Amino acid sequence: MTTVDTNMDALVLHGPNEFSVDEVPVPKPGHMELLCRVDTAMICGTDPHIIKGEFPNFWPREFPHIMGHEWAGTVVALGDGLENFGWEIGDHVAGTSTKGCGYCMNCRRGRYNQCVNYGKPERFHEHYGHISSGCYANYVVHSVLSVIKVPKALPLQIAAAIDPVSIAMHTIKRANINPGDTVVVLGSGSMGVFALQCAKVVGAGKVIVVGSGQRLETALQIGADHVVDYRKEDSVKAVRALTGGNVPCVIECAGTPTSIQNAVALTAKGGTISIIGIPIEPVPLNVKKIVLDEINFRGARANQNEQEEVVPLIMDGRIEVESLITHSFPLQDFATALDTFNNRKGGAIKVLIKP
Repeated sequence: MTTVDTNMDALVLHGPNEFSVDEVPVPKPGHMELLCRVDTAMICGTDPHIIKGEFPNFWPREFPHIMGHEWAGTVVALGDGLENFGWEIGDHVAGTSTKGCGYCMNCRRGRYNQCVNYGKPERFHEHYGHISSGCYANYVVHSVLSVIKVPKALPLQIAAAIDPVSIAMHTIKRANINPGDTVVVLGSGSMGVFALQCAKVVGAGKVIVVGSGQRLETALQIGADHVVDYRKEDSVKAVRALTGGNVPCVIECAGTPTSIQNAVALTAKGGTISIIGIPIEPVPLNVKKIVLDEINFRGARANQNEQEEVVPLIMDGRIEVESLITHSFPLQDFATALDTFNNRKGGAIKVLIKP
């Protein structure tokens, strides 16, 4: 019998740049929901923008709000309706942020990440850590549709990366990579390095990573064929010199105006840009080139059933996670963890929170 506490510690966002670790009631699982004890959460690149209030009235919709959406843990209580689906207390699970309504046409087609009822809990949609309560806490409640079971042979702190790795895989799939293609990844943070590995898994012949600093050394160690430091040279010229201008696929993971503009500049005629980076400001684009060169410009949001796909890839080492985990902090030290992540202290890539 698993004992569940009455109260828990949670990172509560009270307003832009105002957060604290507070004692709050442990949530109760509802119909087709699981209550899980969080073993490990990871800071996502979107989290600092949410904390700063850069998505006003969108992420989150209201305060106070519990953030966090990359996590793994253990099931400690089952909501009603799960008794016939094989779930058990003690199961190891990893979570994802998106739960579609299940009823709209997009959900029925498997595109629950594009649920028509986004942001409407009364229509059964949830977006954990963004609109709905997330995992920077001792416990978290998720719909059964937003967790997967993971093998107990996979350490939970590695399993917490299943969500970002699955997002990277979804982004790579959106790029229509053919075997042997040259792929350029813009951004050398965790999403860029995961995208590099996913590109290799699906058959990319050469992967070039554009970024800066110590993270480029990590990209080389993980399998990048070439790296370009945009702080030291003109990255567009450098990539063109490495490829002869033939770049059929660009993966944009930085989300800055310059990076997105460079993606358009680099992509060959008939090529594809898959973009997971979310710009905070408007981005002027060379639409003439996009039109005349028939460039496919494709957004990628969250994942679309890729979680189960990446588990064996993580377990057999084709996608490396452990060496990307650079720091670990208790929940009470979240401010230090966030500063470490934001300022890339000590070569920070994946920063863990241990509630």
